[in-house]
Amino acid sequence: MIRYLFSTLFALFLFSTSHAEVNVKNLRNSRVYSKVLKEYREMRVLLPNEYDNTYYKYPTIYLLDAETNFDMGIEVLSFLMDNHFIPPHIVVGLPNTDRFRDMTPVDTVMNKNIYRTRGGADQFIKALEVDIFPFLNENFRMNSQRLLIGHSYSGLFVSYAFYFRTDLFDKYMAFSPILWWNNKAIVHDIDTFLENNSSIRKQLFISFAKEASEMLKSCKSLISSLKINAPSDLKWKYEWMPDESHYSLYRKSLMKGMEFMFLDYKYPDVQVLVDEGAGVAQSYQKNILLTYGRNEKLPYSLLESVCLQLKEAKRYDEAMNFLKFTVSSYPNRAESFFYVGEIYENSNQLTEALKFYKIAHEKDTDRWEYENKCLEMQKLLTDIEKNTQTLTNLE
Repeated sequence: MIRYLFSTLFALFLFSTSHAEVNVKNLRNSRVYSKVLKEYREMRVLLPNEYDNTYYKYPTIYLLDAETNFDMGIEVLSFLMDNHFIPPHIVVGLPNTDRFRDMTPVDTVMNKNIYRTRGGADQFIKALEVDIFPFLNENFRMNSQRLLIGHSYSGLFVSYAFYFRTDLFDKYMAFSPILWWNNKAIVHDIDTFLENNSSIRKQLFISFAKEASEMLKSCKSLISSLKINAPSDLKWKYEWMPDESHYSLYRKSLMKGMEFMFLDYKYPDVQVLVDEGAGVAQSYQKNILLTYGRNEKLPYSLLESVCLQLKEAKRYDEAMNFLKFTVSSYPNRAESFFYVGEIYENSNQLTEALKFYKIAHEKDTDRWEYENKCLEMQKLLTDIEKNTQTLTNLE
């Protein structure tokens, strides 16, 4: 049920025009002088809601073209973080000073009078490594995990960085990348890169919409290359969005791409937990700790739903195992102890039932039904004892 609600919430946000709330108190503006580019670079930073109350170092999402995409990007990302679709991240928006210089690799086929400064992607990568990353690491609590997002020409840059400097980022998301650039050289270069590397432990998401003919051909060529040559440990996915245009697909791509990138972060489905037991819940929490460094618990409402389904199905042994896990995670929740009492009562173990009803009542003295249940069970046990004594005397 919980997973279903989250999926519904995800779909509603994806296709609605409503806006998610962004906490403006978490926004920062920063500026650093790039010795590589010999200019100041502005940065817009969104911190996680929990940032000031934790000691964590956070993974970072880098949004290119921030002068146009930052506001929409943080709206979507805030929604995803607030609803546990993705872990908390620091989001860094990088506005352009010369987009065609920084976002394009060197080319050999275009007229040199068009975008005369183009071909500076290598320098921008160097600026990230030498100037921008160190400045951000000094001023914010960041870990080494980085995700890069770009659209159109900045999508071209993401695609270029994926094979040219694979070490700089862990996750790459390119929306409608300009893959026809330099006579589709980047498609050939990525194909060669895939052929020559048997292991690429990265994640790659590509989306493309209803594009112009050459653009579409280039995108399809790249997807074919990935299907044939991608190593097994490269996690990649593409989304074709024929109902979107080159300029309209950003929001949908961001939602879909994040869902793919952080699929293991989403809570397990209730039915999976019912069918496979507490081991799945334990494995999930362990994976979140090992993968994301976060000591998180599954929400009580999710665990309670599983316990109730197992109890109502009279799968008492499985319900008890799951309740043990639930109590270990939430020792102060009275409901779990009450459910244990109900299982013992249904199994005709009335003394044990009373013991757990009393624990539930002690943990939540405001619940009158807990007190009534204790009195009812105590009376039942007293009556049974009296009847037993009467029968003994008759003998």
